[in-house]
Amino acid sequence: MDVDIDLAQLREMHGRLPTDLALIMVGRAALALERNDHASGVRISVDLERVLIGGLLSWPRADLSKIDQHDHNRITEDGAEAVALALVHRHRAWRVIRRMQREEHSDWLLEDARGGKRQVVALEVSGVDRGSIGARLSEKLTQVAKSMDVDQRWAGVVGFEKPSAALHSAKRQHRGN
Repeated sequence: MDVDIDLAQLREMHGRLPTDLALIMVGRAALALERNDHASGVRISVDLERVLIGGLLSWPRADLSKIDQHDHNRITEDGAEAVALALVHRHRAWRVIRRMQREEHSDWLLEDARGGKRQVVALEVSGVDRGSIGARLSEKLTQVAKSMDVDQRWAGVVGFEKPSAALHSAKRQHRGN
């Protein structure tokens, strides 16, 4: 199974995501990928609940001459959110409800309306500019497990040095706990 992700479609995937925010996130994903010498259409390896799949990741070209106008860490984090949100939509058809706040232990509140029953999903996302995503995934799973009043808790981590992503469930699925 392959998964192809076109970041240019992020706003269409998530209708509640403000256009300006989607543009910033996609632009920073492009910067994160291109500063690591990748071109649009690069292969990405994806770990979806320990099932490894491949795919192609595409994005609108970035202007690397402006990279000094961005915070290095924001490029990584916002870029990771763009990739993760596109991935969860492509893989699970989840859609953004709203941005979550720090005390809610995750980044995004999403909805899964497949199968006729609406489920609310907490998604915590992180990015790694260089190196392995494994250790960060464990940290983020621990964090998102603390999210309250949701049906599912997931963590996603995106790596930019060698394009990769992981999306795992925290398996704690009791509302209010």
